[in-house]
Amino acid sequence: VHYLKKQDIIRHLWSGKELAESDIKYLFQKYSCLNEIKKCIEDFRKIYYEKSTVLIDKFIEAYSKSKNKNLVSFSNGLMQDKNAVANSVISKLSNGFVEGNNNKVKAIKGVMYGKAKIKLLSAKVIFG
Repeated sequence: VHYLKKQDIIRHLWSGKELAESDIKYLFQKYSCLNEIKKCIEDFRKIYYEKSTVLIDKFIEAYSKSKNKNLVSFSNGLMQDKNAVANSVISKLSNGFVEGNNNKVKAIKGVMYGKAKIKLLSAKVIFG
């Protein structure tokens, strides 16, 4: 018996993680939805590579008619936040710095849980 981890399959679809050719062939034959998911990932990446808001409309239109309910849901979510998605595609700005700081504070807070008051936490955030 040969097992594949769900995580490895997702990594293959998302970032091209190496899997045995026989495993890939078996998975794509047995689970035909993987073909559409892989194409969806490629199409979504193409939007950002080409920085094209026109491709957003085409993407939403194509995947709102999918048989895969998760892709339809993703497409509907993009439709609801279309302006935000379009801005993220064309803008060079990013909130990565803010998100990184939030993650840092949460990590410090988790390590210090119950050990100190706000004064020590703020010192750790500023100097740590």
